[in-house]
Amino acid sequence: MCGMRVDPETARARGLALIHDGREYVFCGKGCLLEFRDDPAAFLDPRHLPSM
Repeated sequence: MCGMRVDPETARARGLALIHDGREYVFCGKGCLLEFRDDPAAFLDPRHLPSM
């Protein structure tokens, strides 16, 4: 999403992981998680460029 590296275990412990189409995604913060949740196709598009 934003380009930050995320430790999956830490993200899961903080509630910053979700499953989309059978695949787990982890996030640096709640804002990135919510943006992805609301429009995953925009972020999974190969043309998407991280914002940071």
